[in-house]
Amino acid sequence: CCGNQDCGKSCAMLASAVVALVGIAGSGYCLIVSALGLAQGPYCLTDLGWQYPFNDTNGRYLTNYTSWSQCIEPEHVVTWNVTLFSILLALSAVEIILCLVQLINGLVGGIVRSCHCQEIGSCNEYEVEVYEVTE
Repeated sequence: CCGNQDCGKSCAMLASAVVALVGIAGSGYCLIVSALGLAQGPYCLTDLGWQYPFNDTNGRYLTNYTSWSQCIEPEHVVTWNVTLFSILLALSAVEIILCLVQLINGLVGGIVRSCHCQEIGSCNEYEVEVYEVTE
């Protein structure tokens, strides 16, 4: 990396930062889809036919449990929808946090190590400095 083969670990750290960006993109997509799924509500059979009965409620159906009975079939679809998308929402938020930590770790580790390698000319961890003791 950067012409110095001793500094391969800094390239690996920078590569992990790139992979963390991909993770942030994927978990961000999951977060958005889950939030929209919760806001829109499930597609179910009502007295008026198959539709999204909670589409115009802006997610207020989540706290109005009595409105859940609008969905006749599939049975318990509102509970399933709320549980599934809530879990996905929470897990994607955790994944974003973890990927952000990895991104910061990879960038700092890659840049700091790269600069340190250029300063000393080598990044060999097993290099031992020998000091001469004179009496």
